[in-house]
Amino acid sequence: QQQQQQQHPQQHAQYQQQAYANHQQPHNPQFFNQNVPQQGGGYQQSNFQQQQQQPQQPDSKYAKQMEEKSDEEQSAANTQIKRSILINWALQPPNLNTLRPIDQLITSIHTAMPPAFGVPGHQYFSKFTPIPHSDLVVSAAMGNHPDETKLKKAVRKVRVFLHPDKLPRDLSTDQSFIARMLWDITSDSWEEFLKHKDELDWIRS
Repeated sequence: QQQQQQQHPQQHAQYQQQAYANHQQPHNPQFFNQNVPQQGGGYQQSNFQQQQQQPQQPDSKYAKQMEEKSDEEQSAANTQIKRSILINWALQPPNLNTLRPIDQLITSIHTAMPPAFGVPGHQYFSKFTPIPHSDLVVSAAMGNHPDETKLKKAVRKVRVFLHPDKLPRDLSTDQSFIARMLWDITSDSWEEFLKHKDELDWIRS
């Protein structure tokens, strides 16, 4: 070997330069993109190429922060929707500290269904038929006080329509929130009606 080096010093120097260049190739980005020959013919991708093509896993710390931000935004939206429902539909003016009578809520509940309060509509809510106040009274001659049997039937209609098990699965978060609020408020107002009625019955008896 030494004799060959002495006979061909220039060729040996070129060989050393080439070997050094090959040794330095890992710092060359093109080196990582070279295909690696495999047995049986063909080429396989280098480990570096395979790592580059693998989808990067999101950092759990920052992914969690994004979720928390999203939750905060949704919470703020829910608060705004809740406030709008209470002020514009559920609470009795001017003090806004008690629920409206159940008959008023039932006959106006369609106005609180999406589209309302900045929440877009959904085909499901358009299927609800508004309940006129005349459907809740026995007759105009007997006054405008709601009949308990008719009122109970109307309340049941609303609660079935807004029940979580009846709602379509493609409702948005805001639409589902409104439906749940309307269902809760209607239920609470109905309970207040029954409680007040029992108190009146006890006094009359």
